[in-house]
Amino acid sequence: VQCVERCGSVRASAGAAGAEAARTWALSRQWPADTVHALCAVLRSRGRTLGAVTFLRGAGRNPFERADAMYAEDVATHIATALDLANLAPDDH
Repeated sequence: VQCVERCGSVRASAGAAGAEAARTWALSRQWPADTVHALCAVLRSRGRTLGAVTFLRGAGRNPFERADAMYAEDVATHIATALDLANLAPDDH
């Protein structure tokens, strides 16, 4: 939701929380229990918000960095364009 409100990517992390606190953090967001890092990017095309895409990492991985956010925003642009074009395609049924 924050990435849609900001119209940009948002990084989040359970941080240095203990294992149980990190598990609660992940499950409260309906993510896999072993998630400790997240990166969300907004899907926008032609000035419209279509949704968001979320990338997740477990405890064995480093937190997302700014370079990851830039890449996620690029991927989100491609996904949004594909979704937008799919909605413009005529229905063959």
